[in-house]
Amino acid sequence: MSFFDGLPASAPPPEPSQDTLELGPYAPGDDEEFAPCQWYVPARLPQVAEAGAGPDARIVLTGWDVWPGSVTMRLSVFLRRIRPGGRTSPYGHPGGGALRCGLLLADGRKVTTLDGEPWPPAGRRGPTLRLSGGSGGAFHSQLELHLSQLPPAGATQLVVEWPDEQVPETVTVFDAGPLRVAAGEAREVWRDAEPAEGAPSRGLRTVGPGPAEILARPPEPAERAWAPPAPDAARGDWEFLGRHHWRDTALVLARLDRGADPTALAPGSGETALHLVAAHGSAEAVAALLDHGAAVDAPDGEGCTPLWHAVCHGSEETAEVLLRAGADAWRPQIGGRSPGRLALTTPLAPLFAGLPGAVEPTPEERAAQRDADERTAIFRGVRTGGMSVAFVAGIGEEEAVRRLGRDPGDCPVFAPGPGADPSDPASWGLDPYGAEAHRRVGVTGVPGGCVLVQWSSYVLSTDPPLAALSPGTTAYGLFVNPMGGTFGTLARDGRIELSEEIGLPPSDEVPEAHWTHRFWSWALPDDLYDAAALAYASAAAGVRVTDPEAVTGPPRRWVEIPGGSPLLP
Repeated sequence: MSFFDGLPASAPPPEPSQDTLELGPYAPGDDEEFAPCQWYVPARLPQVAEAGAGPDARIVLTGWDVWPGSVTMRLSVFLRRIRPGGRTSPYGHPGGGALRCGLLLADGRKVTTLDGEPWPPAGRRGPTLRLSGGSGGAFHSQLELHLSQLPPAGATQLVVEWPDEQVPETVTVFDAGPLRVAAGEAREVWRDAEPAEGAPSRGLRTVGPGPAEILARPPEPAERAWAPPAPDAARGDWEFLGRHHWRDTALVLARLDRGADPTALAPGSGETALHLVAAHGSAEAVAALLDHGAAVDAPDGEGCTPLWHAVCHGSEETAEVLLRAGADAWRPQIGGRSPGRLALTTPLAPLFAGLPGAVEPTPEERAAQRDADERTAIFRGVRTGGMSVAFVAGIGEEEAVRRLGRDPGDCPVFAPGPGADPSDPASWGLDPYGAEAHRRVGVTGVPGGCVLVQWSSYVLSTDPPLAALSPGTTAYGLFVNPMGGTFGTLARDGRIELSEEIGLPPSDEVPEAHWTHRFWSWALPDDLYDAAALAYASAAAGVRVTDPEAVTGPPRRWVEIPGGSPLLP
């Protein structure tokens, strides 16, 4: 008896037609202009990270479809307010204020959704990034952006900007290595397809009705000379200004002259124009806002003054103008800190040291800050996207190997083969990016403990291995998510004591070490961003690393955690 017995019978199938179209075999090439979705089921890698935000908009990276030679990126776009005929309207110049997306690949190439085809037509050198599909309604849309080539392994930047929704240019960094690994997992459907006369062999375009009114489209050839308009300087308000616009002194002054309220909050923000110019703008613009009646110590939504913003962004010129105007350098704000207390540990210290009421850091505070800065300097320039790193005090390599469930005799001191590149883990003789990357751990002894590294996994930041590594001592593991966020876990004597996201601007509740490792500073050089997180993690574990190669170089020992181990997720 059939499962479908009793249901209405279907009509007989139509007679075969001479016009039947038959799918031919897939013919791979150097560039997959369109996803080969007629031939393959892609490998799917879920990744969730906020890629951009405005007052009423959120852009979320949700994952990847990986094909044999290309990759499709999935973005979800959420809106809180719809303005009929307004900012989300599909009408207007191409790319004028619509959502812009691009990738900066690890080899330096840049590709965007606005690139379009070369004009006049010529042989294109990929890759391209195109809207290949999408769906959604008024308040939520899903975009599928197809990159026609697999990105090279390494740190890759997703960059988005949406001027119409006041989403500033935002960069999300991720490691493209896992995408290349996943390409081998795409499943071919028609392996036995034979060529048929007239049958398509590749590149059959089946683009769904994507929400093209959201994504900025490339201009047609005749429109190539058109450029997005600059913000309107004739407006008498603070509308339609992204954070980078506050750097434009002439624009700020023009808005003021047209009647923009110097005391009003910027649209969609808890900050006034003075807060934003103090952080991003010029001394001239700060002085003009003060002359027009802006309050020098006005609090923002977090209770922070413009001087706090100037110090956190390392802006000496704007801080100096605010101080001359009477800004209170010693008013406690977040975590009981004042702008002056922060500034006294930075190059801005000479501006603050002689002010009335100055409270110098204690010798203990200066020693803690010096220690944090020295630890950070060790890791200067180290990039950790996609890695997990654990610092364990008081045990050596062999004991760490035992606690990971292996016999040290089976994990001898490792010697990279001839021609190994110290900067390329894949050349060391044991691929740290492969399918078993979550089981593979590098272990290196350092004075007073050891450092454990995974180059493409988060396992060393999770509870089970840290609990196993820490009996009788302390361990701290961190994972730098290539899609956004750095996450840490502290274990002491076999127990998990703290799980946190590190590197965020501090709040009232964060540990003291978040301040000394300068997570409050927006002026931290790019080559110290990951270094500060590593320094914090090593200090939390009580391990002092003197050579960054304990993290970046070939490990002293390779350990493969046994399959089925309770230490694995």
